[in-house]
Amino acid sequence: MVLRLQQLQQFIVENTIVFFRTMLFLVFLGHGLVSLGYSPGYELHYHIFDSINFFGIETARFLQFQGAFDILMAFIILSGFFPRYVLGFALVYLTLVAGAGYLYYHHKTGSFFGIAESFRRFSWIFYTIFLWVYFTYNKKKYALLRIGIGFAFLAHGLASIGFFGLKGGHIELAKQVLSEDTANAVVYYSGFTDTVMGFMLVTGILSRPAAIVGSLWLCFVVYLSYLLAFPDAIFRSGFLLSCIYVALDKRCHSFIWQKGVVEIF
Repeated sequence: MVLRLQQLQQFIVENTIVFFRTMLFLVFLGHGLVSLGYSPGYELHYHIFDSINFFGIETARFLQFQGAFDILMAFIILSGFFPRYVLGFALVYLTLVAGAGYLYYHHKTGSFFGIAESFRRFSWIFYTIFLWVYFTYNKKKYALLRIGIGFAFLAHGLASIGFFGLKGGHIELAKQVLSEDTANAVVYYSGFTDTVMGFMLVTGILSRPAAIVGSLWLCFVVYLSYLLAFPDAIFRSGFLLSCIYVALDKRCHSFIWQKGVVEIF
């Protein structure tokens, strides 16, 4: 049994590129299905675009286009077709999505400090950069993977405790198995642990234990997501798989010290 687990771990860490292409496939696929209306999360997508719809485009029609585009991108990334150009385009697109999340927070709250809403998309951005660097320069910058999942935990943690982000979706997940009052309390207190884990992963301080604990926590989050809506579970499975990878591959956590400077990349 132990030997088989070791063989599985070796197989995963030896196929990093395929693994993260698959992870991005899940993220884009799940996100696209939400935009097509197969999840309660459609309402959030609707409000995000509606808040930045400066050109009077019909929001529902745009989300149909965006959903189809996301699903198309999912299969193109998975196929490995023209990876440098596709990933470069995906990077620009994801940056715009991160910006849209920030602007939606400002529209809803009037605050200019909605960084957690952008952080939610940073993991996708960092994974895309990792793959783009590999296909462009044939180099694997493993720290990007650790930092990417770290920002996902930071985003959810900060939003859950009411800093720099919105926690409505977190409450909806917790309410699948808890009463509303208990769900609010659990989300609030779990925000502190998520923030700490995110900080550890981004900085590299005890990051491997943080990734292991984070993987166990994400298993529960994915389970709740399946209870809420299948598309939500699909893209959150991408986060779970990426966190498991970071927990398994020690190269994501290695630092090289030279002349007192930590070289992360």
